[in-house]
Order: sequence, then structure tokens, then C-alpha cells
Amino acid sequence: MDSRRLINVQTRLFLMIVFFTWILTAIFFALQYSRERDYKIASLDSHLQMQNAKILECIDDGKRITPQLVAAIDPGDSLRVTVIDLKGNVLYDSNGDVKVNHADRQEVKEAIATGHGFTKRRVSSTNNREYFYSATRGHGIVVRTALPYNHSLSEMLRANSVNSYIIVAIALIMSIIAWFAAHSISRSVKNLRNFANAAEFGDLSKYDSKSFPDDELGDISSHIVNLYKLQQATAEERDRNLRQAIYEQKEKNRIKHQLTNNINHEIKTPVHVIQACLETIENSGSQLDEAMKQELIDKAYANSNRLCSLIADLSVITRISDAPDQIQSAPVDVTSIVRQVADDMSVYPPEQQMRIHIEVPDGVTINGNHALVESIFRNLMVNAFNYSAGRDVTVKLVEETSDYYRFIFNDNGVGVAPEHLPHLFERFYRVDKGRSRSMGGTGLGLSIVKNAVLFHHGHIEVRNRKLGGLEFEFTLHK
Repeated sequence: MDSRRLINVQTRLFLMIVFFTWILTAIFFALQYSRERDYKIASLDSHLQMQNAKILECIDDGKRITPQLVAAIDPGDSLRVTVIDLKGNVLYDSNGDVKVNHADRQEVKEAIATGHGFTKRRVSSTNNREYFYSATRGHGIVVRTALPYNHSLSEMLRANSVNSYIIVAIALIMSIIAWFAAHSISRSVKNLRNFANAAEFGDLSKYDSKSFPDDELGDISSHIVNLYKLQQATAEERDRNLRQAIYEQKEKNRIKHQLTNNINHEIKTPVHVIQACLETIENSGSQLDEAMKQELIDKAYANSNRLCSLIADLSVITRISDAPDQIQSAPVDVTSIVRQVADDMSVYPPEQQMRIHIEVPDGVTINGNHALVESIFRNLMVNAFNYSAGRDVTVKLVEETSDYYRFIFNDNGVGVAPEHLPHLFERFYRVDKGRSRSMGGTGLGLSIVKNAVLFHHGHIEVRNRKLGGLEFEFTLHK
């Protein structure tokens, strides 16, 4: 049997309450004793300060300090008076001729510095008696009075014992109250334990729940009654979460498998084209005219560029998704990036050129990654130039807050069918697969845009414009 069970609940609870009660009583007693003693010391110091003031007044009036004058000021025969200059030399001492310099005495130093000082207990180097010292600074001198620690002074500074008896009596009364409280609580605990045992074995038919009191423990027992339902609900929730986790893992594996297949397909297509062109030149080069050879070389070169673009885009996607912490951030001038990307689009042939309208003011700066911010606007521009069939592109800053910038990028092209909109940011998704490949697209541009926006703690949406064309709305955190 556990050794803790040798002491019942009532006794343990009572001992715990009594322990803390007496700890608090001891702390309160110590604080009360200290406060009362400090008060009496302050009162004694105040009394001696008054004596010092009288002596200083007599000195200012030109009177000579004599035992008779000291006796007139304080009728008792125990008051010691010392007059000291500001260098610590003793000018007068009622106990006789004192040659020792008093500049190092604590009460003297404090009086010289602040005008008043006292020392509660120190042995005099003159007569080896313990004194209570109080010093006051006057004009060029310090008057110090002292009372010896005799029986009357010790009794005066001692704390009032009546208060101690009252504190102890209160602690005893609290201990008795603790006993009855522990008895009441332990009875409820015993009933609760019996109920818990019955609930554990599922046999509540013989248990009378009315034995519980109408208090917090009674509320606890009512919760235990619902233990079986809670256990069953918890088990069902656990199984449901487990099934959900298994489903999510399978879905992740499916997406990963699908992505791998897409990557393999996208890479194989340009590789097969390059291989076929080179094999044709290799095997039938002598039979081909120069125009056909050049066409095959151009086709192989175009597919090699497409393969390079695909690898570069996959590298960007992987870097954003798998290692965002390794991407460095620094102040980025968004305005200059937009203008640079717009200038770069001039390389497109005249039949694909579009008018670019930039409504982004100077000084739009965020803390981010320059290459990723550039990829946002460059991919949106390329997407509009290649697939929109429009004539105008607009980049506009529509909102600035303390936290972010909100941009709109749109074109006046043909837009896309509504069923394609939810999938535009998916990897390798193409609205027109044949046209996308013929334009050299990798199917990753808009996916890069979304991931770059998310890296900068932003959000992006796409919709068809009422007047035609696509409109992208996104935010970039400052």
C-alpha cells in the first residue's frame, strides 16, 4: 500500500491548512514585531532629537554646556551629551575628556551629511557600554545625545507581548476552523471516491447520488456521471481525426505523385523534340536542304530554351516551398522593378506588343526579395503578352496601409472561362495546352506568382473583368 494512504484525506488536508496558517502567522508576527520596534526606535530618536535641539539652542544663546545644564534639560542621570565639530573632534562629552576623533561614527557622518543621524546599538569606545545614539547638526557643530542600553531602555524598545498573544490566539482559532473545514471536505471526498469507484465498474444502480452535497464537489460528481459519454465521444473524435490524417497524407502523396508525373511529362516533351531533331540531322543530314536543317536546329534550340525555363521555374517553386527561411530579404523598390519589367517587354515582336500603363508612384518600397518581387510582375506581364490577346496592360497601386500595399494588374483581352479560374495558380495547369507550349510556356508562371506573393505575406485573387480580360488583385506586406 502506498505510504501516503496511511494518512487519510481529512488529516492531510488539516495538516496542510494548519501548516500554511502558522507560516502566515509567523510572517505576520515578524512583520508586526519589526514595525512596532521600528516605531519605538523612531519615537526614541525623535525624543533625543528634541533634546539635541534644546542643547543647540542653549549653545546658540552663548550658554556653556555643563552637567547642570544637561540635568536641567533631561532630569534623568543617564543621558550622555557630546558636542563635536564638523571635523569629528570632541569639544565636550558629559562622560569626561574624550580625545578620540568621532568623524567615523555612523550617526555623526549622517548628521554632517543630512542634518540628522542615529545608530540603534553600538559599544562606546570610551566606557565599553552599549548606547543608542542620536545626532543633530547645528552651526559648525554636531550635538549627539545617547542613552545606555539598560533594562528600562530594552523594555521600552521591546515589542508589546499583548499583540503576540492576540496573533497566536487568532492562529489557534483558525486551526480549529481548519479542522472542521477539513472534516466537511473529507466527507465529500469520500463520497466522491465511492461514486468514482462505482462509475469505474459501471455499477451505479446501488449508488445514491443524493449523498453528495450541494457544492462544488457535487458539481464535480455530476460531471463524472457523463464520463462514459465523454469517453465515447473522445474515442470517436480520435478515430475521425486519425482517418482525416490518413486521408490528408494520401492526398499529399497523390499530389506529389501527380506533380512528379507532370514534371516527367513536361521534361520529356522538349527532350524528345530535341532528340528527334538531332537524330534527323544526324541520320539524314546529307539528304536535307539547308532550310530544313535550319528549321530543325531552330526547333531544337527553342525546346532547349523551354527546358531551361522549366528547370529555372521549378527551382524557384522548390526554393519558395521548401526553403523559405533561406531566402534573404532586403528593402526592395517595387516602382523601379515594375518599370524595368515594362522596359524588358519591348523585345516582343510588334504583333505581340501591348500598351503598358503604370500607375505606381515613386518610393513604393517593401522589405522582401528582389528576385521574387520581379518574378511576380514579370510572369504577369508575360502571361498577358502571350495569352490575353489584348492591347493594354495596367499595373496600378490601389491602396496603401501601414502594413501593406494593394496592387491590381489587368489586361483588356479575352479572359478565361469561369471554370478555369480556380485552377490558374496550380502547377502545370494550362487553359490552352497547345498554345501554351507553342509560346514556350512552362505552366509554372502563375504558380510562381502566387507563391512569391505568399512569401511576402500577401494574398492574391484572379477574376474576369466585366469589360474583358483578366484582373489580378494582390497585396505585398511592407
